[in-house]
Amino acid sequence: MRLRLIASTPNIEALIAAAILTTTGRSPSEAYEALKRQPRRAGRIVERIEFHHGSVFEHNRLCWLQEADEKVILELLLRNRFFHASRIGEGRWLMSANLRTVIEYVRRHRDSMAEHLLESIREVAPTVYRRLKEASK
Repeated sequence: MRLRLIASTPNIEALIAAAILTTTGRSPSEAYEALKRQPRRAGRIVERIEFHHGSVFEHNRLCWLQEADEKVILELLLRNRFFHASRIGEGRWLMSANLRTVIEYVRRHRDSMAEHLLESIREVAPTVYRRLKEASK
């Protein structure tokens, strides 16, 4: 099985941090623009939130190209209904989900898919990646 992230919402952690701050009354677009320019601040905000506050992790989209047989895809879809998969060729799939779905999968399952999903977010959500990696030790 191979999994490669091919697209994602830009500035995911700034978006998450803005969602956190806007629940306290700030203008969403104002908070987002400020946090895009300050990725370290966004990371510190994301670091403090508990993963069970899932809705702030839903405002994004991740897309992967996956090479796997149908059984692997079916198992994934049965384990979490928020993954979406479309066949694009024999043994090739276009998959998508949001970060909340990835977090929930990685926290619940200790399998090859969880490892691949976790590694796929290293660049686009480094704070979330680091926290999940530390929690899995």
